[in-house]
Amino acid sequence: MLAMLGQKVAIAALCLSLGACATFDRAKPPPAVAGPVTVTVNNDQLSGWTDLPLGAYRVPESDVIVGGHQRGNAGVAMFGLLGLGIAHAANSNSSAAGVSNTEQILRIKLTDQTRNEIEATIGKKLLADKLTTEPSPTQLNVSSALLLSYIDDIQVRPFTILKVQLSGADKRHLWETRYFASTGEVRPLVGTDSWTSSGGDPLKAAAATSLQRAVKVMLNDIAQPYTRDDNQMTIVEGGFPHLKPRVQIRGYLLVEDERYIAFVPKTGDASLLSGVSILDKAAIVYRPANSDDVGFKVLPEPPEREAGKKTTE
Repeated sequence: MLAMLGQKVAIAALCLSLGACATFDRAKPPPAVAGPVTVTVNNDQLSGWTDLPLGAYRVPESDVIVGGHQRGNAGVAMFGLLGLGIAHAANSNSSAAGVSNTEQILRIKLTDQTRNEIEATIGKKLLADKLTTEPSPTQLNVSSALLLSYIDDIQVRPFTILKVQLSGADKRHLWETRYFASTGEVRPLVGTDSWTSSGGDPLKAAAATSLQRAVKVMLNDIAQPYTRDDNQMTIVEGGFPHLKPRVQIRGYLLVEDERYIAFVPKTGDASLLSGVSILDKAAIVYRPANSDDVGFKVLPEPPEREAGKKTTE
């Protein structure tokens, strides 16, 4: 039985990675609804294998998630679901060890900050006929988190995450996606000039800026959905949430300003990358997609990081 379950997991993962049986609902725009949408913020936390990577660690009493210490998942293929559980526990313990001396600083909650940002944005934009904080038949539930995503053994890039779920008057599920936002900046988690130096002020400032960007894009996307056009695809090269290496991804460019772009990777719903990524232009390269561009590939590491590896081996 265990071997059969492991085989099913492996087949499902292969199928999803090839896109043969994947769904792409999180890449779609929100559906048109009648009347204003009530936007509410809840305390729900991200959970499950499609929200969090294998081995992710949640800092107790916080909305902070740590990822990037994860190692290979060969245990899944070898030992099925038991291997999955063992690998998750081992990687989670590794992530916990990496932040054990800073947990007090990392006990950051985003719920109230998210609610305040949403109310302020709705109040100052011409969105009153589309969005409201007052009761209405259609509701958008928003939950938030702060991801500390390691890009190597030392450097960390924070992402603010908004998970949104749209439901109708009968509580019927209509649509959901996620919005990831980052300033693109990387620092060590601890030490001089780190994210947790000065009582965590650098991390709190980056999280506030990212949250503001995520809320702005999310509310505008709900009020008047951005176009996702398969005939106008874009290639983005850069760092994405949950991934250590830089990658190249094909997807939809929704909107941009002088500082950032909002981009939807064309990836299946089971992918940790599914949703809208709001990325700082200083940390990415982007261009119109060509017909021969692959949908996803890992990019070579920069020379300085390769050199650093060799000196420590």
